[in-house]
Amino acid sequence: MAPAIQTATQNLTYPLYACDFDPQDANRLVVGGGGGANRSGVANKISVLDASHLDSLQVVSELDLSREEDNVASLAVGPRRRNSIVLFTGINSSPTDVKKGKNEHFRVFAVDPSSRAKPNPKITELSRTAMLSYTETDAYQRVLRISPAFPDKPQIGAVATGLATPPQIAIFDVPTGGAAPKARGRLELAKDPEDLDIIQTGEDEYQLVYCDNYEIFRVTIGKKSVSDPHCVFTMPHDEDPRPSFRSLRYLTPTFVLAAANLPNGRGIVLHGFRLPTADAGSEAKARLAISAKLPKTKNTKKATGMAVRNLSPPSSPTAKYGDTQFAIAVSGSDSSITLYKLDHQAVGDVELLANLHPVTTIESVHPGAPISGLVFSHFIPPKTPTMRVLQLKLASVGSIANSCVVHSLPLQRLPDKTSAAARRAGPPRQPRYVLALKSQGPSSRGLIITLGLIALLLAILGQSLLEVRGAPSIIGARRVVPTSWHADYAANAVNTKHFLSDYLVGTKLAHHDKVVVLDVDDDAEEIRFDTHDEKLHGPAVEWHELPAEQKDAWKEKLQRAGHWGEQMGEAVFKGVLFGEIAGAVGNAVRQGL
Repeated sequence: MAPAIQTATQNLTYPLYACDFDPQDANRLVVGGGGGANRSGVANKISVLDASHLDSLQVVSELDLSREEDNVASLAVGPRRRNSIVLFTGINSSPTDVKKGKNEHFRVFAVDPSSRAKPNPKITELSRTAMLSYTETDAYQRVLRISPAFPDKPQIGAVATGLATPPQIAIFDVPTGGAAPKARGRLELAKDPEDLDIIQTGEDEYQLVYCDNYEIFRVTIGKKSVSDPHCVFTMPHDEDPRPSFRSLRYLTPTFVLAAANLPNGRGIVLHGFRLPTADAGSEAKARLAISAKLPKTKNTKKATGMAVRNLSPPSSPTAKYGDTQFAIAVSGSDSSITLYKLDHQAVGDVELLANLHPVTTIESVHPGAPISGLVFSHFIPPKTPTMRVLQLKLASVGSIANSCVVHSLPLQRLPDKTSAAARRAGPPRQPRYVLALKSQGPSSRGLIITLGLIALLLAILGQSLLEVRGAPSIIGARRVVPTSWHADYAANAVNTKHFLSDYLVGTKLAHHDKVVVLDVDDDAEEIRFDTHDEKLHGPAVEWHELPAEQKDAWKEKLQRAGHWGEQMGEAVFKGVLFGEIAGAVGNAVRQGL
């Protein structure tokens, strides 16, 4: 039996819009949100939660923010600052300041390192700045992403507008030691991005991908340069309206995964794309590598978010990814979360995506409330095997329900299939982990049922034809077809070449009181089939009464006419009268009728 998913829930006093785990501590979760600058009486806050228990969450630190300013709209946890947690957030300045053109929306906070030990640990604001240049009071810093961390390597981040004119993406160096972020560049766009992601590909080289409703773009970021966006994929115009992208995540520098909503609320699809190589030219496009449609629940019509986590992350930006599994979570408009597995396979320099299979759908995670944030904890496999059951945590927040839910997904270690000699000869291999939850591969049940129905239909049609032609009744076909069909078949059988057994069965059943006679037209070299009339046909005998030379002559005639073969045997001649070939009827023994 597969291990169960443990669930922990905590309700807070304000609407929640964003969440993220501490990259160095999967038991520390940060959430943020609030009522905004609307004099509603609902506070704007940042909260730190202890997620170390599988069945409960505990608030260990909170910071009340100004109620004159907007709520926390986006949030990400960055690198440590002298063991303090550093938070990057999107919080608009007051509406009055925004109208004046002053909007220091990008805020950096630090959480005291001993926050889990103190009753009210301190959360301190470190800096605030304007990374984007929007001035509309309804616009906000909708998206915030930071590149994955590697030891002793710099990180970069990006923020994107929502409801702004013009839409923008700003790229910045992730600060260390509490310094304010340093801008690397700003992209002016035609549409607000739906989502974006960043990955490090070299010492000071990065890639950024973002999507709007129908297109995916890639940006190359160097030490001193930021390229123009390059459209690598456009949703085909196969239908109107087209499916639209909702979320986008890097899997590796080669692959990205996108969640798209089908038009008219028909469901959600996942698309894995192989990106063109960096030197492929500006016209190169991404290719679809794998795809799957999410199982449709009763009310799931659209995706609202997606989270992805590599369970065997590389040790450096340039390390090969090799064989690994990705955990995928997609939140639906009905407050459901659907879990998937996806395998990345590598053979030499060939990399593939495979086995994009559903694991389970968790329904009504935040009852009556949409899921506004979704994130996996970071997972670094232990260097040596452990007997403990390791967990991958999945956090989600509901804006209306003021709720935070953490699901703990059990992991299992894959056995090392390398030989003992290879293990002794080479460096120790880090254990590889995958989700312990069973996935559901494509089912062949529908195909088997369809083929079975086709075979049954063909069998019924075949049996019906045989019964009409005189075979013993099983399904009663002769009772439901017109009587004329029986006569038509009997008439046609006399005039066309059929195997003797087929014709005789039909004739004998159609004429119960008649005896069939076979005779030869010497002039036309044809065999005549008829019901026996002694006045018309003269005397005739059964097969076993024919002399040997007559039997040989009849076999030759029937074979030549296509009515009999040696594999049929002589049993088919039983109950049939034969005229004598070559006019020797007078020497035959007459059968009594």
